[in-house]
Amino acid sequence: MIPSTPVGVALLLLLIAPGLAYVLRREKVVPTSPRTAFREALQVVFASVASLAVIGLLATLLRTIAPEHTLDVRRLIQAPGPFARGHHVQVAWWSFGVLAAATLLAWVMADPRIIRGLHWLSTHKPFTWLTGASNSDIAEISGWWRVFDDRRPKDTAKVDVGVLKDDGTYIQGTLVSWTAGGLDYDKRELVLKEPLRYQTTDGKQHSLPVDMVVIAGRDIRRLDVKYLMEANTPDVGKPSGEA
Repeated sequence: MIPSTPVGVALLLLLIAPGLAYVLRREKVVPTSPRTAFREALQVVFASVASLAVIGLLATLLRTIAPEHTLDVRRLIQAPGPFARGHHVQVAWWSFGVLAAATLLAWVMADPRIIRGLHWLSTHKPFTWLTGASNSDIAEISGWWRVFDDRRPKDTAKVDVGVLKDDGTYIQGTLVSWTAGGLDYDKRELVLKEPLRYQTTDGKQHSLPVDMVVIAGRDIRRLDVKYLMEANTPDVGKPSGEA
């Protein structure tokens, strides 16, 4: 049931705050393909309910350990009006604390390290039997995220990227940033910094006297990626053929 009063709408927005925190952070670190409004709403609601349920269980456990220092939820449920009026400060602070803890929990669960850990667990027994996951599952994530983040070795100092453009030219430099969201390919951007090398269609290489260069995704035909340690020198190699 959709609330029709301003107070009801405000309470709804507060209750879905954990789900919003989870989805907004996850979209920045794990880009996926665009989803329908229905699926996005379900994801927000599910994340909010799961986070609030976990924090609620922890609050119940805390109530059994220290009943004199916690909110009497039983009396609040039995007589919400009189109890809230007589303990409005305690109710307000506990409500704020539970909501803040649930939002923080949802935000933490969207950490890329936790997401990668859960993905790793899902590919091993007995989780594969429970989830039905396999290496042949269709992935919605971006190939850019796979090579720049997910598959990047932990001891990598920097990433050297070579870009073969549609016009046949080739640009090579150190990765600064890239568009992580699930945008269309022509809306993505790749930022490289010096030392930058530029190769024209006739095979001649030139150094670019700039600090950074921004390359539009719509102009990219192929990306060559090399993970480098601090002692390594960039050497992706010359372009050969089309992507």
